[in-house]
Amino acid sequence: MIERLLILLALTALSSGAYIGLKHLHMRRMERITAVSNHPTLLYFRSDNCSPCMTQARYLEQVAQNWNGRLAIQKIDADAEPDTAQKYGVFTLPTTILIDTMGKVRQINYGLTNVQKLSQQLNVL
Repeated sequence: MIERLLILLALTALSSGAYIGLKHLHMRRMERITAVSNHPTLLYFRSDNCSPCMTQARYLEQVAQNWNGRLAIQKIDADAEPDTAQKYGVFTLPTTILIDTMGKVRQINYGLTNVQKLSQQLNVL
């Protein structure tokens, strides 16, 4: 019984480490393709046939209101612009990518991300 628990813990740690490592690698790769801006930029990859994307859009509207024009949000339809989605390594929708004013990718959120988490990530900038 204890062996199974140890194996489960080891697999959990290994998969968490792999996820964090791949996310970090993804962020480093994107540093070469982002541009400098006066405001933080949030790239929002979406699709018309993605039901969580509608919820994410409402969350982004709330975040934009809280930031009073100090945040640039770029909505990118992954179906209409597959090359852009591929360039940024988007593999799930919705995906939000937070870029600071120096053009450095600070956060990547795969899937639905709530207002509190997005606000917390923006406040770190």
